[in-house]
Amino acid sequence: MNNWTELIVSIAVAVIPVIGAFVSKRLVGNKQAVSLIQAIEPLAQAAVTAAEQMGVTDQLTGAAKKSGAVQSVMTSLAKLGFTKADEQMVGDAVEKAFADLKTQLHSTYGKDGKNEEDK
Repeated sequence: MNNWTELIVSIAVAVIPVIGAFVSKRLVGNKQAVSLIQAIEPLAQAAVTAAEQMGVTDQLTGAAKKSGAVQSVMTSLAKLGFTKADEQMVGDAVEKAFADLKTQLHSTYGKDGKNEEDK
């Protein structure tokens, strides 16, 4: 009976560090994902604003503005150390930032482009 107890304790002592390493790795991965998500939103907003300005000055189309904004966010994320950012996720963040900007402009100026105070 004593041998069985020693065997179980030995196995537990060997397995606990492996389980701990696995759990630690998963937690670090989740923290990186959360950091990535938190970094994308402000970068996408800034990239969309810049792309909209370039669209006015350089007469860019919607697709060119989106492409430029996505590339800008991808470059910024790479500089921050996020080299494995998913381009589809960045594209979705850019589209959301564009929709938010459009909503903000419509609430400020109305759909006809005139400021509520000018009417």
